[in-house]
Amino acid sequence: MTKHSEMIVRVAAPIGALCFCAVTDPSNPPPIILCPFRLLTGYPCPFCGMTRGVSSILRGRLRDALEFHFFAPLVFAGIVGWIVIETGRAAGVWRAERLRRLALDPAPWLGFLIVCTIYVGLRWCGILNCSRI
Repeated sequence: MTKHSEMIVRVAAPIGALCFCAVTDPSNPPPIILCPFRLLTGYPCPFCGMTRGVSSILRGRLRDALEFHFFAPLVFAGIVGWIVIETGRAAGVWRAERLRRLALDPAPWLGFLIVCTIYVGLRWCGILNCSRI
């Protein structure tokens, strides 16, 4: 892959994620289940509701987004930040190597997975009321 095409992919990936969320109707779940965990177990995974949550944010409905998944605003901010960082790198405005190293570090991702797992566990137990998933 050439350096130019690599930059295009780095910018297109987060934009594609937002575009996917934009065309997803949060009030009507898709007719097929896209989550592999939910397909296998029948239970929502720690990230189930995230796409519809980000889709709700794109439509200006923050309360709906929080009902779909409490961390949807954080993921939305992360995607927007990813777009800004990669666009700046592609345009040569900044290098952002420290942020890139941080993004590739598995510790923050593992921490986010653990927090989301605790969150979904509380939802499964009925401690948190989330009837929209």
